Amino acid sequence: NTRISSMASKVLVVGSGVIGLRTALELLRKNVRVCLISPKTPTNVSTTSMGAGGLWMPFHCDDTRVDGWALSTLDELTTQHASSDRNVEVVPKVSFKRQLMEPPTWSKSSFLQFQQLDVDSLYKYASQNNMRLPRRETIGNAGYTHAWLFHPPIVDAPNALDAMLQEIKMHKHANFIDVETNKYFKTMNEIVTEARALGCDGVVNCTGLGSRALCLDEALVGARGVLLHYDRYNPSLWREASKDDTHLKDSAVTIEEKPYGSETTPCYMIPRGDKLVVGGTYLVGDEEECVRESEREMLLRNAQTLGIDTANNDPVGEWVGFRPYRSSVRLEIDNDLTQSGMRVVHNYGFGGSGWTVYVGAAKEAASLITRT
Repeated sequence: NTRISSMASKVLVVGSGVIGLRTALELLRKNVRVCLISPKTPTNVSTTSMGAGGLWMPFHCDDTRVDGWALSTLDELTTQHASSDRNVEVVPKVSFKRQLMEPPTWSKSSFLQFQQLDVDSLYKYASQNNMRLPRRETIGNAGYTHAWLFHPPIVDAPNALDAMLQEIKMHKHANFIDVETNKYFKTMNEIVTEARALGCDGVVNCTGLGSRALCLDEALVGARGVLLHYDRYNPSLWREASKDDTHLKDSAVTIEEKPYGSETTPCYMIPRGDKLVVGGTYLVGDEEECVRESEREMLLRNAQTLGIDTANNDPVGEWVGFRPYRSSVRLEIDNDLTQSGMRVVHNYGFGGSGWTVYVGAAKEAASLITRT
């Protein structure tokens, strides 16, 4: 098709979550002119990227391409951490297991220092390295015998989103930026029309769950998550807080097996910025926009299990979000729309792994839209 033989020279990116922002940045860094539009700002409380825990760890994203995208993201995050980027922190991450499990394929990265330990060895390591963990008897009495231990980056999602948006706005090739349009497109054809009006010859669709309606994509579903937020730097937050444990380092902890967790109700805690994020749920197709009382009680139990003194410390916030889950991520050229003379790339459906794959996904989307 001769009409699309040349690379897109000006691209409309739709969506300003972590996928949309990093895609726009990747294009700008390739000296491609960019327009960016979204109905709500990246840091609006309702956006999934803003409320996410920001933990690097492939989670509920089954596409075979995930490891490549994730490792590309890990490379960038480790570089940012090494340059003292305040929005990226590396912390110990522990996943408790009821038996010895085969390590995941992504665990081979040397940066992660991945280990599989029995619980006694883990608590010995924690003592030697000043790690804060749930009480040993809480874990042992529940039948957890092993754990994965590794050291991933965690992104302070709200501040990182804002930093990316500011970088985009300041870039010389940013032509039009409006992330508060309050306008929701009904079809991809409407987006193509908007792109033409802006003088664009390419579109990258990064609308996340919005693509279910835009693209009539019934394979895309929302996976609802609920969280409580605690003040991370409250000195009286922990049940056994004392003057002797002020030196302890926060850890991220997840449990996805009974009795404390399950695949749909994982028990976890992630230190993110000035908050401790306690979850959670992974409920596909659940559209409730508020935290149910039964869920709030579950989250409080999780917080207590993980060591928080819930009797004397109230959460400072709560959040509900909908992860855009698709069994196979849609990161591809839309041949039907592209044949109309506009190159269109879709970039959505990353489930609970948005902050884990966003750099690799952005690089691939940028490559597709600029390919000659």
